[in-house]
Amino acid sequence: MLRDLNEREEKVLRKALKFFNSSDFLKEKKLVVKGKEVFAVSEELYEFLKTGVDCYCGVKIGEIGKRFRLTLEGSFWLMRNEKKKVWVNEKGEMLFLYGRDVFTESVTKVGEFEENEIVFVCNRYGDILGIGRARFDSLKILRQAKDRVVVENLVDRGAYLRHEKIYEAF
Repeated sequence: MLRDLNEREEKVLRKALKFFNSSDFLKEKKLVVKGKEVFAVSEELYEFLKTGVDCYCGVKIGEIGKRFRLTLEGSFWLMRNEKKKVWVNEKGEMLFLYGRDVFTESVTKVGEFEENEIVFVCNRYGDILGIGRARFDSLKILRQAKDRVVVENLVDRGAYLRHEKIYEAF
């Protein structure tokens, strides 16, 4: 059954949104929960769901437990700022979508983040290709050897095409 966020879940979500610098997201969309899955829905759909219809609807933006785990779809909606992003060139984009990690030679631009933080890998147009974990802080990435892995691939858009069994959210 779909339901609203409870007090603890809302606190976890607000903390995550603050981390991603997307606190205003809750003003724009309504959120509903089914199990641990969090869906963003429009105001009209939210009103319809209050009638008691039990279905999956909206865009799954993540899963909630002790922390909020963002999905790729959720990253498109929530990642409007450029702080936690790494941009790659065309070759890096292709390799990342094939499940490879990001090497220094592929990085064209970096935002601001710390070592081991979750980052979003983007192509030259700013499209989010996937989610990774930074092996270095943003100030050190471009100073690494060209053949050094600087972002570990956690999940990418190509995973859907490869039919890999992956976690749905990170």
